[in-house]
Amino acid sequence: MNKQCGKQRITMFITVIVMTLLLLPGNLVAKQTDITRFAQQHFPEAYAEQQAKFGLKRQSDNSSVTKQRIIILIHGLDDPGKVWMNLQPVLIKQGYDVWRFEYPDDQPIHDSARLLYQQLAKQHSILGEQVEIIAHSMGGLVSREMLTHPEFNCEACLQQRPGIDRLIMVGTPNHGSELARFRYFSEVRDQLFSGDFHWLGGIVDGNGEAGDDLVPGSRFLTQLNSRPHPTETEYIVIAGMLATKELSELTLQLEPLNKLNRKIQQISEQVIQSVGDGLVSLESATLEGVKRYKVTGTHLSIIRNIFEQSERMPPAIPLIQKLLMNIR
Repeated sequence: MNKQCGKQRITMFITVIVMTLLLLPGNLVAKQTDITRFAQQHFPEAYAEQQAKFGLKRQSDNSSVTKQRIIILIHGLDDPGKVWMNLQPVLIKQGYDVWRFEYPDDQPIHDSARLLYQQLAKQHSILGEQVEIIAHSMGGLVSREMLTHPEFNCEACLQQRPGIDRLIMVGTPNHGSELARFRYFSEVRDQLFSGDFHWLGGIVDGNGEAGDDLVPGSRFLTQLNSRPHPTETEYIVIAGMLATKELSELTLQLEPLNKLNRKIQQISEQVIQSVGDGLVSLESATLEGVKRYKVTGTHLSIIRNIFEQSERMPPAIPLIQKLLMNIR
């Protein structure tokens, strides 16, 4: 067994142990907080190296930029880094100046919004006066929190960062998702299949508070949804619905009801509405007063492919291209 293989097995073993400890009964947030403190104290250089990965990162080079428009991409909860694998190259090819915001996606959403504000202020001179944001899943909530919370919207604050001309939310659970209660399993997927594995990855990205924020009716969501939408930013919602294959399977499961109830079609539609993209329902994605578009697919397939070599075009991408053509 070579040294590299041995190192990978050791780090995988450490990660499994850490995740097992987190999944044991008790206060999960408190446990991970203790582990985070331990890592900071005993592995300061490695911890700092992981922290340095967060922030606004430019993806375009000067030679590819032909449009004077900046697009910031913001991922969601426990994303292993591939959500923009199809959209990003399309936007760069079209000449947009593309940036990505990387953040500890397991920390409180408010903390992620603060980091976004700080990064926008830090890069203000480069970004200019107006940018547009495309956010997937929880990334839309991070953006909305920054745009509406009083902490980031004092007169001086607004002068320090560029204005957000448009926010396109793709599969954003604006009213929460029940599956957030199981977010520790998605955390394991995030860390083990990110392609940029580090045993500290699951420690520096937060203590699980984001999952609590995403539960329907949470204090965070209640406060966020009680605020008015910003007048200077156009909100757009893109919501997913399960694809034909998944819907066929769902119809087969509902078939026994056909013998009992002639309103099976109405029931099916109600179920489909509640299912949405498999993680976020249509109702949860919808915001009052905000235009909503629907595309067919799952929470991830609406914006990216599973395999990099796939030539399929995720359905949200042509829609996003069309929306970006409409300059406010």
